[in-house]
Amino acid sequence: MRALKMLESIDISWNRISSKILAILGGFQSLSVLNLSKNLFSGPIPKQLGDLITLDYLDLSHNNLSGEIPKSWVALSHLHYLNLSFNKLSGEIPRRGPFANFTAASFIENEGLFRQPIFQVPTCKNQTKGKPKAKFLLKFILSVFAFTSILIVVILIMMRRRKNNVKTQTTILDVVPTVEHRLISYQELRSATNDFSEAKTLGVGSFGSVFKGILSEGTLVVVKVLNLQLEGAFKSFDAECEVLARVRHRNLVKVISS
Repeated sequence: MRALKMLESIDISWNRISSKILAILGGFQSLSVLNLSKNLFSGPIPKQLGDLITLDYLDLSHNNLSGEIPKSWVALSHLHYLNLSFNKLSGEIPRRGPFANFTAASFIENEGLFRQPIFQVPTCKNQTKGKPKAKFLLKFILSVFAFTSILIVVILIMMRRRKNNVKTQTTILDVVPTVEHRLISYQELRSATNDFSEAKTLGVGSFGSVFKGILSEGTLVVVKVLNLQLEGAFKSFDAECEVLARVRHRNLVKVISS
């Protein structure tokens, strides 16, 4: 394409042209309007467009342009309308020249661009570099604090329950009376029952006989003599002892030895 120095306006918008923007456009010395919007232009913006000193209207929106905004555009003193929205541009938005007058609409939907908050794009990297780290550090500290607090509460609850369990067990042991059975010799039992005489017999069961007797200090007792030759005698005796240890009744004799 040959540069036409007298050409004042180029509008090829809405054509879905897919290519790079030609650098030769910078040679159109009298160009005041350049509209390449709503196409499929890709790649960086040619820095030669900064030579269009008479440019008043520039629309490169809705393309796939990437890279930075040419710094040479700050010299475009006649530029009153600029639209670079909906591209993939990155880097810092120039601060001087006509850029001081452009609004947020000129730069929206370019995630890589950064400048003052008035353009509704992220601020410069050197101003916000520490903020994500600070937010991450704050979240980390709060998470650790919350976890530590929960852990301390759980430990305190477990310690309190354990203390209560120990106290309950101690109380139960204190309440339950200690049963001390008297040791009585076989000779004393023979003497108390007149050598297990029939006159002292109270009854005869499946596994032994029951005798009435009086100990040397005058205590009235009932003595059961097991027949160990019978199978199941020991089990019967253990069952009777367990029942007598659990049951309380005025007609039952208290177990004093076994």
